[in-house]
Order: sequence, then C-alpha cells, then structure tokens
Amino acid sequence: MSQGLHWPQKRRVTIVGAIINLGLSVAKVAGGVAGQSQALIADGVHSLSDLASDALVLLAARFGSREADHNHPYGHERIETLATLGVGLILLSIGAAFLIDSATRLLEPARQLMPGWLALGVAVLSVLVKEGLYHYTVRVARRTDSALLRANAWHHRSDAMSSVVVIVGVAGAMMGLRWLDSVAAAIVGLMLGWVGWSLLGSAASELVDTGLSNRELKALSKTIDGVQDVAWHDRLRSRRMGGRIFVDVRIHVDGDLSVAEAETISARVAERMVDQLPGQADVVISIASGARSVE
Repeated sequence: MSQGLHWPQKRRVTIVGAIINLGLSVAKVAGGVAGQSQALIADGVHSLSDLASDALVLLAARFGSREADHNHPYGHERIETLATLGVGLILLSIGAAFLIDSATRLLEPARQLMPGWLALGVAVLSVLVKEGLYHYTVRVARRTDSALLRANAWHHRSDAMSSVVVIVGVAGAMMGLRWLDSVAAAIVGLMLGWVGWSLLGSAASELVDTGLSNRELKALSKTIDGVQDVAWHDRLRSRRMGGRIFVDVRIHVDGDLSVAEAETISARVAERMVDQLPGQADVVISIASGARSVE
C-alpha cells in the first residue's frame, strides 16, 4: 500500500496526542508547583518532550510518506528514522537533566519539597489518560506499519509509567518520607534516559543499513531454495528503511530454461519472500544461468 495513503491516519493520531500532551504538560507543571512535587514537575517536562516528539512525528510522517522520486528512488522513509533519532536525543538529554537535579536535592534536604493531594490527583489522571493514548497510537502504528508511531506510542506509555512512579513518590512524601519525591524524579529521569537510548540504538542501526537477523536470513534462504526449479542462490542482502524492508538476491536456474521461464521462477520466489517478510517488503531478484546473467 502507498505510504501516502497512511498520512491522514498518522496525522490524526499525532494531533490527538499533541493536544492531550499539551493539556497534561500544563496540568502537571502547574500541579507540581502548586502541589509542591519535584517529581510531578519533572513528569510535566516529560509530557512537554512528548509534545516535541509529536511535532517531529508530524513532520516525518508528512514528508516520509511521499512516494519515491528521481532524487529518492528508495522513498523518503529515512526521514522517519532521523526523527526517531531526534526523539531519542530529546529523551536522553531530559533524563540526564532530571537525574542531576534529583541528585542535588537528595544531597541538600532543605531543597526537598512537600507534595500534597493536588499533585497525587494529577498524577493519577495522567496515568489513565496516557495509557489510553498508548493503546490508540499503537493500533494506528500497526495498521500503518510505522516504526516512528510505534516509538511515539512507547513514549506515551513511558509517560504513564513515569506517572506511576510519581504516585509512589508523592504518596510516600505525604506520609513523611520527603526524599521519596526526589527519588521518584530520579527514576523518571532514568526511565527517560533508557527509552531515549533504546530509540537512538534502533535508529542508528537502521541508518547504517543493518539488515535482517541471521535467523531471519536463514529462514528466507530456506524459502528461496524451496521454490521449484531454483538450483541455488547467493548474494542475499537486506536493509531496513522506516517500516519497509529491502531485500535483493541472485538465484541460479537451469541454463536450458528460456528467459520467460526464468522470470516466472523469479516471480514465484519474490512472492514467497514477500509473504514471509514482516511489514512492507521490496524484493529485487537477479537471475543467473550458467555463464549468462539476466537482470
């Protein structure tokens, strides 16, 4: 299916997420200041980072959904990869900032805050809203096969999980353990850093053209060799780009076959490969027969 057909779905879910993130950001920061919770303020900044990632998703989904052209013969999916890299950098940076601030407050107890019921209520509301947004976004990501939307969905879930940590920290501080609020803020920072690092790793892997795993390649090789009239194959290579997988391979057939017969075999191989590969696959097959090679 054309990548351009997915754009309206990607835009809709991302705009909904952006509106919700804006509202939650304001509620958390205001609730954290009024309710005296460092952890909730940190969680509010987390939601602001969600808003920034929503903007990146909209930009990447819009331009990454364009069809291939003369200058981009393989399409524009790398834009999604670069945006995923940007989201990862944002999360990693914010996570580090939270950790530093939390460590400072733990070392200086006089700077620790005393949260109240307002902070607790906002944190509970955030968990419910963000978990719902996660499920909505991940459903659209599956339908459109968008790696960036999947990353954004997990960003929503990480926000919900961080709010759970905030609930524990705020509740503990309200019971007299004031340092728990700072510990909760530090945990939020660690969670952000971990998610950011994971996104950086996956995006970097794709940018350097990391292919399918050995297990996937072996399974693909078995499928190719299982097609009737394929003698053997070589030059099996793969790489990922956004939600698509590009694979090329050379198959060897009987030299007595006509070009038309060889192309029929090639079409069967391509069909089997596309059926086996996850998501959207682009398969290119070269045919070799004896000393003659037909593209």
